[in-house]
Amino acid sequence: MTVLLTGAAGFIGFHTALALLAAGERVIGVDNVNDYYEVSLKEARLDRLANSDGDYTFHRIDVADYGAIDNLVAAHPDITHVVHLAAQAGVRYSLENPRAYTRANVEGQLVLLEACRRLDRLEHFVYASSSSVYGANSKLPFSTEDRTDMPLSLYAATKKSAEMVAHCYAHIYGMPLTGLRFFTVYGPWGRPDMAAFIFIRKILAGEPIPVFNNGDMRRDFTYIDDIV
Repeated sequence: MTVLLTGAAGFIGFHTALALLAAGERVIGVDNVNDYYEVSLKEARLDRLANSDGDYTFHRIDVADYGAIDNLVAAHPDITHVVHLAAQAGVRYSLENPRAYTRANVEGQLVLLEACRRLDRLEHFVYASSSSVYGANSKLPFSTEDRTDMPLSLYAATKKSAEMVAHCYAHIYGMPLTGLRFFTVYGPWGRPDMAAFIFIRKILAGEPIPVFNNGDMRRDFTYIDDIV
């Protein structure tokens, strides 16, 4: 199969690309390589992919750039699967840069769906959502059927909006779409702004680990290989 993979320079996208290439699939990677966290880490992931065995190409494109995405998809009519992992991540950062979130998470979803709905060979379109869509829902454990209309951050609101856009495209055009609500992902080559890396750095430096809400919280973590 031929897979269009967005967010190829990201944590989950990198590991997904490696797994697809190891399985002998053709991968067309896309990422804008923004500076939300260290670009050097993203470039190192891309170098690892470029030097891996397999049929892999990379395009430095912003997923919300309609013209660029439309041209890319039109040039590859043999795309059979889409794995859309490109997004603007981070809850606190969304308070400082709200437009970056609506552009990447909502416009990006719309642009990619609109371009891919014309693919004659498309078999499946999988996209990343987030556990943050459960928002103020107090029922535990969460389930797919729980309410997701009470977001507590702009990040969550944009991810829920992306789900709704996908639902419309599935209904109107019959596109085969699946959204995955990831719970905090950890593992090698992970994001340096995530808890696992922050905690380890603090421990190695002999510094206290900051704990919010007096420690009265619970959190689900998912290992990267399980996500892939």
